[in-house]
Amino acid sequence: MASKLKHNWLLSRAEAADLLRKLADTLEQESDDLAEYGISLAELVKFKVKVDLGQDDALEVKFTGKGIKVCGAEDPCGSGVVCESYSKLKKRMQIYFKAMRESIARGEMPSREIVSVFLLDSERMISYHGYGDEFYPAYAEICERLRQSFDNEDQAAIADVVEELAQSKKSCHDRYK
Repeated sequence: MASKLKHNWLLSRAEAADLLRKLADTLEQESDDLAEYGISLAELVKFKVKVDLGQDDALEVKFTGKGIKVCGAEDPCGSGVVCESYSKLKKRMQIYFKAMRESIARGEMPSREIVSVFLLDSERMISYHGYGDEFYPAYAEICERLRQSFDNEDQAAIADVVEELAQSKKSCHDRYK
């Protein structure tokens, strides 16, 4: 999830120096100790600090940051890598689901890549809370049947399971979209 962060402070020279020192310490120690300034470096991929040396003793300090939410233990993917937004995940799932359905309509087995990515994305999707949680257990069960059908190379079973996924998707989206 891309985010922008902006802070403007009017600080004395001593306060500005303190902020810059804490920022340097935070970077060096790989910690996130700027909470008193409302800044979480853990969620940023880049930032800029601009200090305008005014004519008075007061300095204008501008902090801008851009980031992508980084997963931690409490976050959906829990991998410590950059997470993507729920909507981006769903768009990719839609593309792979459509590709599976097209393969089935042509009487072909969907490719291993398509099925694998779809199942992996499905696991990620059900880790997001607040998007139809009550549908997740049944959805996970259907996905497991898809995995088994694909592993058994049972084209008829895959077609049935994909149709069941389409119905499950429709039920959930009718309620939550």
